[in-house]
Amino acid sequence: MYSGDSSVTASPVSSFARFCRQLTPARKSPRDNKTDQSSFSAPLPSGSDEIHQVFNYFDENGDGKISAEELKNRLRKVGGEEHQLSDEEAEMAVRLSDADGDGMLGLGDFTKMMKEGEDGELREAFVMYSGKSSREECVITPKSLKKMLTRLGAGQSTTVSDCKAMIGRFDVNGDGVMDFEEFRAMMSYKALA
Repeated sequence: MYSGDSSVTASPVSSFARFCRQLTPARKSPRDNKTDQSSFSAPLPSGSDEIHQVFNYFDENGDGKISAEELKNRLRKVGGEEHQLSDEEAEMAVRLSDADGDGMLGLGDFTKMMKEGEDGELREAFVMYSGKSSREECVITPKSLKKMLTRLGAGQSTTVSDCKAMIGRFDVNGDGVMDFEEFRAMMSYKALA
């Protein structure tokens, strides 16, 4: 599977995790205790989290495990032609995250795969913001941040000085650039805001 950006290719796990997050039902709003489950056919226990809901959807037979075949079938059903996996890709996705070696994904394996996929996506974004073509020795500089913000349409009025200030808020070691852990902290902060 492919991330869509010509300079960075995604791993099968991060691409799958990205796709699965698109499947998660709408979050509960404070005024509404119901969660939209219209796209899921499996009954979901009340109070379960989003990853558990997606897991239940992929677990076609309800045995508490996701086989490569279930993964492939469900992905084809909800993703169409664009998100089909070959038998080999489905088996590889399961094999990469199968901790107990039974050839299936339990909820813990699936959760780990989703979290690893999120980390992979974050690393892909970090590389893009750094302006580098590989993950080695990447840092985000004020100039590379300005350049990416401009590409995204948000940097026209942002100066390099503004970018220095943005980086400075999360620059824990004071070196004037943002490393991956500082970028992760910034993105976690933004997600909570």
